[in-house]
Amino acid sequence: MANVSRRALLGGLGAVGAATLAKPAFAAYPAAVQTSPGTITSPLPPAPTDTRPADRGGYVVDAPKNATFRNARVLVGDGTEVQGGLRMEDGKIVEVGPGVTTGEDLGGAVIFPGFFEGGSPIGLWEIDLEPGTHDEAEGMDGIVPAVHVEDAYNPASALIPVARRQGVLGGLCLPSGGLVSGQAAWMRFAGDRVSAATMLGGAGLVIHFGRAGTGAMPNQPHSRMGIPLKLAETLEANKPPDPPDPKAKKKKDEKPPEFTRTQLAWHAVRDRSLKVILDANRADDILSAIAFAKAFNLDAVLLGCVEGHLVAKDIADSGYAVLVAPTTSQPGDWDSLNAVYENPARLQAAGVRLVMRQGSPHNLRDLPTEVCVAIANGLPYEAAIAASCGYNAAKVWDLPVGTLAAGRAATFVIADGDPVQPRTRMRRAWIDGREVTLRSRQTTLFERFRTLW
Repeated sequence: MANVSRRALLGGLGAVGAATLAKPAFAAYPAAVQTSPGTITSPLPPAPTDTRPADRGGYVVDAPKNATFRNARVLVGDGTEVQGGLRMEDGKIVEVGPGVTTGEDLGGAVIFPGFFEGGSPIGLWEIDLEPGTHDEAEGMDGIVPAVHVEDAYNPASALIPVARRQGVLGGLCLPSGGLVSGQAAWMRFAGDRVSAATMLGGAGLVIHFGRAGTGAMPNQPHSRMGIPLKLAETLEANKPPDPPDPKAKKKKDEKPPEFTRTQLAWHAVRDRSLKVILDANRADDILSAIAFAKAFNLDAVLLGCVEGHLVAKDIADSGYAVLVAPTTSQPGDWDSLNAVYENPARLQAAGVRLVMRQGSPHNLRDLPTEVCVAIANGLPYEAAIAASCGYNAAKVWDLPVGTLAAGRAATFVIADGDPVQPRTRMRRAWIDGREVTLRSRQTTLFERFRTLW
């Protein structure tokens, strides 16, 4: 390779190579010039100077502003749509539909609630090859129910603006690792601090079935056989105390029992004030997860269910919603040999409430594509919108998103076409009535370096 000439290499690049050959080799990357002592003039474009404090959290305004939009196709969120517009005041929607005839003319653009990711470690995982940026798994023990993702969430993650640019305005942040990974949280993809970004903390305790739940950590089973036993013994050992008898006489100086944070987390699971998010993909693991939740009367949601189509009726009969695995999941391991693109469609047809997922923090921008593939493989369009735009998630968790209606938070996106189509571009977006930027690190670098010479 070292003997191949520059001319031979660039000659195969057509017009681009010819244009490069027309310049001297040193002209491709011009050097900085020292015009006077202590002063260097760079040939590169200047660095961006926009340092507005609000913009660092994704917002472009400091407070909600009133606005009205007309002449649009409005996807309400539950799968229905209306023609008309949207009017918002003080961060709330005050009117939606054909009655909105004033305001900015959108020329037939689409207003929709935005996409909401059903589960990924975004904010906990930044650079694949740099372990120092991985905070999604707490390895001190295989069972850590009192761990909260909010304690590690990075609202300044460069991955958040990338997702937001494609209309993804929030998502469920999931911990991983061990048998019991900790508590998930619903996050809005804006805000310069964790408290501002948190939509719902303590959204559910993540528990893994199948191969993901096994390992060598303390208190972690080594095989599938040990998972139900370990979980059952843990719950039985952490039964909430009986409420005090109002008729019983209080002893002098009697103190209420004290519990650790770990015990309190299990008490919340047992009394159904804390959901469990049961991660299972193989068909038999899904059934094992359902049986476990039913045995202890837990408030459960299923996660993954790559082979859910094989036991769709059992899932529907359980009444549990599913944070469904990416539509394009492949039969890549022993837990997903029966992966099919029709999985979301078959689960929905059986009566299962779905929340769509992309799953990878670096690829949340592809969530609309996952939805589009699901539609192409049988998932009704209306059901796909409800499953991906926050409507179904809001029904499970009582979130303030997913529906464009009077009185709801003004969280929505304006797109130049059908939001699930790959060629559609997101024009503008709002979270709680405040417009958010659709810029990202990549777009900023593109604008800066689009012309080098």
